[in-house]
Amino acid sequence: MSFVSFNRKVFLPRERIVAVVPVSTLASRKIREVDLYKNKMINASYGKQVRTAIIMDSGHVILIPTRYRMAVRAIWGRRRKGAEEKGKNS
Repeated sequence: MSFVSFNRKVFLPRERIVAVVPVSTLASRKIREVDLYKNKMINASYGKQVRTAIIMDSGHVILIPTRYRMAVRAIWGRRRKGAEEKGKNS
């Protein structure tokens, strides 16, 4: 099991992450409202502005201050269009 580090105190298992959503979208706001009542929301921003919501397979939503693109790169790595197309043609 590999873990992703977002800062010194936040480590998440890569295999259990289902989705990464920017907080500014309407969908993430609805998810936060629902999970607030279910007690499945974890605020891991440590007082900073929340920018990204990570949805886990257990239904938990983790709020982190990392920018959306940086979080996606940290979790799934950098993917370039040229590299994906070369892999399909081979």
